[in-house]
Amino acid sequence: MRSTNSPFWRGLNVQRRVVGALLMREIITRYGRHNIGFLWLLLEPIIFSVGVVILWNLLHRVHGFRVEVTPFIVIGYSSLLLWRNCSSRGIKSVEPNRSLLHHRSVKIQDIFIARMTLEVAGVSAAFILLVATMVGLDLMSVPRDMAWLVAGWLFMAWFSVGLGTILGCLSEYTDMVERIWHPTGYFLLAVSGTFFMVDWLPSGFQRAVMWVPMVHPVEMMRAGYWGNSARFHFDVAYILLVCLVMTLVALLLMADRRMKMLT
Repeated sequence: MRSTNSPFWRGLNVQRRVVGALLMREIITRYGRHNIGFLWLLLEPIIFSVGVVILWNLLHRVHGFRVEVTPFIVIGYSSLLLWRNCSSRGIKSVEPNRSLLHHRSVKIQDIFIARMTLEVAGVSAAFILLVATMVGLDLMSVPRDMAWLVAGWLFMAWFSVGLGTILGCLSEYTDMVERIWHPTGYFLLAVSGTFFMVDWLPSGFQRAVMWVPMVHPVEMMRAGYWGNSARFHFDVAYILLVCLVMTLVALLLMADRRMKMLT
C-alpha cells in the first residue's frame, strides 16, 4: 500500500488546503459576510431559472409546445448558466489574485480550480434543488434514465471548466479576449441547444449544430429525462474528444503563463 507520506500525497494535501483557502476567499470576496452571504451562490441560478420557466410557460400555454416546457427550460437554462458562468468568471481570474502567487504553495492552477469549482458547485446544487422541487410539486416527472442525465451534466461541467480556464489564461495576454468573447458568447447561446432540440431542425441544420460541443451534453440530459419518447442526437465520442483536447490546451496555457510570470 502506498504511503501517505510520499511526496505525491504531501503535495496533494498542500494543494487541497490551498484550494480550500482560495475557495473561502472567493466566497467572502464575492458574497461578503452579511445577509445570506454565500447562499446567493445557490439562489442566483435558481431565481434566474424559475423566472424563465414561468415566462416560457405563460407564453407557450397560448401557442403550444412540442414537449413539456418546464423540464425543457430547467435542463436547457441550467446548462446555459453552467458554461456561461464558468466562461465569464474565468476571464481575468489571475489578475486580481496575482499577489497570492508570491506564496510558494499557490499556483495558477489553484486559482482556476477554486474559481471553477465554485461555479460548478453552485449551478449544480441549484440544478439538483430545482429538479427535486419541480418533481415534488408535480411540475416535472422523475427522469426516466438518470445515468444519461448525470453523464450529460458531467460532460457539460467538464467542458465549462475547460472553456473558462482557456479563456482565463488567454485573457491575461490581451484584453481583446474579453471583448471578442462577449459577442461570441451570444452567438453560441443561439446554437447551444438551449432553445431547441436537434430533431426539430432540418437535416442540414442538424449537421451544422452537431459541431457545437454544448449541444451534445444538453441532448444527453434531455434523453435522460424523456427516454425513448423522443429522438435525441448526440455523440459521446465527440464531446469526450473535445473535453480532452480543451483540458490539454488549458494545462499547456497554465504552464506557459506560470513560466512567464516566474521569469
